[in-house]
Amino acid sequence: MNGSNHDNMRRLTTTIAILGLAMMPAMGQGTAMAQRPGNLQLPDDETYGYLYCHMSDRGQWTAYALSEDGLHFHDLLCGDSIFSPTQMAGIEGGTRDAYICRRHDNKGFLMVTTDMNNRATRRMGKSSEWENYGIDLMTSTDLINWQSTSFDFRKGSAIFTDFTNDKTGKEDLQIKPVYNDFSKICRVWAPQVIWDDSYLWPDGTVGGYMIYFSMLNRAEEKYDRMYYVHADDSFTRITQPQLLFDWGYATIDADINWLPSDSMYHMMIKKEGGTPGIFTSASASLTGPWPEPDDKDYVSFEGRKNCEGASAFQLKGEEGWQIGYIEYSSNPRRYRICKADKYMRRFSNPQDIEGVYGPQHGSFMRVTEHEYKRLQAWSDAQESAHLAPDVNNPVFQGLHADPEVLYSNLTGKYYIYPTTDGSYQWHNHDFKCFSSDDLKTWTDEGVILDLQDLDWGKEYAWAPTIIEKPVYRQPKLFRKWREPKLTGYKYYYYFVGNKSIGVAVADHPAGPFKDAIGGPMMTQESIGAPNITIDPDVFQDPKTGKYYLYWGNSYLWMAELADDMVSLVPGTMHELIPRSRIGEYHYLEGTYVFERNGLYYFMWSENITRSARYCVRYLISDSPTELVRNGQPAKVQEQIILQQDPSRQIFGTGHNAVLNIPGTDDWYMVYHRFTRPEGIKMGLSGGYNREICIDPMYFNEDGTIRPVRPSL
Repeated sequence: MNGSNHDNMRRLTTTIAILGLAMMPAMGQGTAMAQRPGNLQLPDDETYGYLYCHMSDRGQWTAYALSEDGLHFHDLLCGDSIFSPTQMAGIEGGTRDAYICRRHDNKGFLMVTTDMNNRATRRMGKSSEWENYGIDLMTSTDLINWQSTSFDFRKGSAIFTDFTNDKTGKEDLQIKPVYNDFSKICRVWAPQVIWDDSYLWPDGTVGGYMIYFSMLNRAEEKYDRMYYVHADDSFTRITQPQLLFDWGYATIDADINWLPSDSMYHMMIKKEGGTPGIFTSASASLTGPWPEPDDKDYVSFEGRKNCEGASAFQLKGEEGWQIGYIEYSSNPRRYRICKADKYMRRFSNPQDIEGVYGPQHGSFMRVTEHEYKRLQAWSDAQESAHLAPDVNNPVFQGLHADPEVLYSNLTGKYYIYPTTDGSYQWHNHDFKCFSSDDLKTWTDEGVILDLQDLDWGKEYAWAPTIIEKPVYRQPKLFRKWREPKLTGYKYYYYFVGNKSIGVAVADHPAGPFKDAIGGPMMTQESIGAPNITIDPDVFQDPKTGKYYLYWGNSYLWMAELADDMVSLVPGTMHELIPRSRIGEYHYLEGTYVFERNGLYYFMWSENITRSARYCVRYLISDSPTELVRNGQPAKVQEQIILQQDPSRQIFGTGHNAVLNIPGTDDWYMVYHRFTRPEGIKMGLSGGYNREICIDPMYFNEDGTIRPVRPSL
C-alpha cells in the first residue's frame, strides 16, 4: 500500500468514526468522562481547576502552574523544573514546548516535549542553537513522577515500528519513508498528542496516540512541514513519520482539538507564509486534508509582533475557547490568552497570563479537586527549597493594604495608615495605625477609627489618607508685626465607609480620631459621580498653601478643600481623568499626588487590586489642578514604576503612597502586595490578603522616576 492509499484508508476510517459519534446522544452531567473524538476531557462537574504545563522562559525545563478559574494562575515549585530535564530528555537534556493530556482510558497522563537544549550547541556539535533531533514521550500516573522515552529521529528505521496500518493486516506492506536519509534531520519541534480512535494496528488493535510536530531535513526539503506518527498504548513505540500537510511554506506549533460545535477537528497553527500570525484550519479527518487557513480570521491583536505556541482549552461552563500563545517580539516576552467562539474563530479580549514566572510555550489541562490539591501539597512541601525568604518586607505583620504614610512634626515619627485586610469582599470596618522612628521597627498603635461607632458607613473601611495641618495663634491686632505662633497640629483623616468618603479629626497622629461632620463628606449621589466615591488622597501645594482632595475609581476627580478641611470650596470640583479616557491613562484607582522641585507627580494603580498584575503608573504635571506639561496635556510615562516580580514570587504590587524624609532628597514608596507566598495561591482572593512594604524610590536627572524593584 502506498502512502496515498494509506492516508485515504485512514481518512475513511476516521470519517466513519466521526459520523458514528455525531449520531450518538450527548453525554449529560455526571458522566465519568466526555467520550468524544480527540483527547479525554473532564466534564464540568468534575473540573476543579486548570494545570498550565509549560516550558520555562528561564531555561530548558518544564514547569507547572495551577489556577481555579483558568485565568489567574500561580507557580508550583516557584516556577522551577518539575523534573530533571537531563534525565527526561535523553538526547540533549532539555525539555521544551511541553504538551500534557490524559490517557484515553483515564488511567494516567501523557506529556510530549521537544528534546532540545539550545545551550548545548557546542556540546552537541550543532550548526545552530535552534537545531534539534527528536522528541520525548512521557507517562505518569500522578502528574508528579514521570517516565520518559526519547526518540532521536536521525536513527530512522531503528526507532520506528515496522507496523503498517492496513485493514488486511499484512505486515509486509510498508509505508514509504518520508526521507531518503533521516540522519540529516535538523529540527523536530513542538510535538503534541491527540487520541486517534480510528487508527488500526496490524494485530487488529484499534486506537493510538497521534503525535504531530514540525520537522525539517534541509538536505531534502526547503522549509519546516507538519508530520505525524502514532504511538502505541504504552507510549514507548512510534510508527514512521508521515506528512500531515504542505502549504508551500513553513508551518510550526500546531494544536489540534475536536470541536463538538461542528464535529470537526480544528487546528491552531503558526504559519510563515502569507500574513504572519496564528491561524486556524478545520478538517473532518485528523490526517487531513487540512485546508490553508483564512487570512482574514486569525489572532491579529499583536500587529506585526511575532507569535507562536498556540494552545486551546475550554473553561468549564463555556462553549467558547481560550487560546494561549507566546508573543515573543517584546522584551520581556509575553504569554497571552484570548477568547475564541465555539468554532474556534472570532478571536477577542487578549490579556497577559497572571501569576506565572517565565511563561512560555505550553498547554492547559483540566484537573479534579484531588489532583489539584495533590499537586499543591507536593509543591508546598518543597517550597522552602525554591523560595527566597523575606528580609525587609513586609514592614509589619498582618494583613493590611492601601497604605498612607505620614511624617509627624509633632512627634518626629513616621506613621502608616493602612486598610485592614483579610475580609472577603473587603467587608472590614476598622482602621489601624503603625508608628516608627526609623522606618524599620514598627509599633502597632491599635484601632484609631471603627466604622461600627459611626451613625453611617458601618463597613467597607477602605483606603485612608491623612494630612498634618499646623494650628497657629494669631497675634493681637496691636501686635500685627509678630508672626503667628504655632500652638499644635490637627490631623485630618479622610477615609472610605460604605463606598463614600468621610473625614475624621484628631490632635495626635495616632488618634483617637472622631467623625468630624457626623456623616459622609461626599457620596456618589451628592457629587453626581459616575462610579463609587473611594480612594481619597489629600495634598497641600507648597507653592500656594492650598489643600486639595483627589478621589476616584475608573475616573479621577479633585476639588480644593475649604479652610475647615471638612468641606469643599464651591466651584472647584472637576474631573481630571474621565472614565472615557481610562484606557489612555491606564487609570483605575489609588491616586497619590506629591511635589518635587516644582513638579507635580500624579500616581495611580492600574488593573484591579485582585490581579497579580496590579501596578503603579504616573505622570508629571506643571499644576496640581490639571494634567498639563509645558502648555500641553501631560502624558503618562511609558514605564511602569512598580509592578510584580514573579522571579521573587511578588505579586499584586500597588496602591502606593510616597514619603520624603524631611530635609533630604531621600524618597520611599510605600505599597501593598499579595501576602507572600500564600496570596498568589488564592487566585482572586489574593486581593483580600495583602501586606505592606517599603522600598526606596529614585529620580533621574530629568525628574522622571526610576522603576522601583519590590524587595523581599
